[in-house]
Amino acid sequence: MLLFVSKRILYYLFRIITFRVHAIMKINLIVLLIFCVGIVAVTITSCDNTLEPLDKDTGIFAIYGFLDLKEQNHYIRVRDLNVPFTREATETIDATVTLHNLTRGTSAILESERRVHQDVYQHNFLFSDSVFPDHEYRLVVERSDGVTVEANTRTPTMPEPMAEPLNQNCFVPVAFSLEPMNGGTVVIRLGLGPTSSDRWGTRHILTLDDDQSLDKIEFTFIPQDQVISILPGSDPDRRCAQHLRTSNIYVSYIHYGPGFFERIENDPFDIFASTQRFGALYYDTLAIPLDTSRVCPPDC
Repeated sequence: MLLFVSKRILYYLFRIITFRVHAIMKINLIVLLIFCVGIVAVTITSCDNTLEPLDKDTGIFAIYGFLDLKEQNHYIRVRDLNVPFTREATETIDATVTLHNLTRGTSAILESERRVHQDVYQHNFLFSDSVFPDHEYRLVVERSDGVTVEANTRTPTMPEPMAEPLNQNCFVPVAFSLEPMNGGTVVIRLGLGPTSSDRWGTRHILTLDDDQSLDKIEFTFIPQDQVISILPGSDPDRRCAQHLRTSNIYVSYIHYGPGFFERIENDPFDIFASTQRFGALYYDTLAIPLDTSRVCPPDC
């Protein structure tokens, strides 16, 4: 029976999250797919209310969603894993969902929005307010009998992105950086234009290591080299400016809260292991101006 339930969960979880991604952030589709498959069966807050994964007597909630620092509305989907995945059985859910900002000492009870997808009711709990950078949040799901499950996350910092030097030719190294950091991961891609229809390169995963300060993350690149990698087969002697729709090269980046990217990227999905899938992120794009007036090699 548990194997059947897990297969059904895998079937529906691939289809249940509709996530509006910025067109430029097409780079994160693979990560988001992994994210959609993941669920959270979270840490227990009461010794008297111990839960076991997929225990039919006590039940357990799956929590999956994230807080986006760039958005005002945040949806967290909650599901009782012991309820059959049928329209009738999922019509209601015995759950009160509360989001706590532990840094500020505030809390809010989230309103439920019920929708039908694949003939099953999905219960999305909405938090309509700003999320603050570098704050600790706790999501608590409580059943009517007092049993609770919870998930914690720290939001990423949200520093102003820096790139220097600016307005140089395509052969001058450019350093992109974010500071300060709080241990989060940054995933970036470089592109030739600002839209999803433009060409974008492969992703680069930036983490803090021994070679960088604890508060700063940096990626240095040469625009000409990036153009060659984005457009394989192009003439390496051709100036990158000839491939750009504007005089900019673009850095599209996703900034994850501490540990969130690693959980959704590296942890295998295993419903019986009660893996967490709740965190925080934001995404943005930075246009870096280049000097495209010259047409000669870098030694001119």
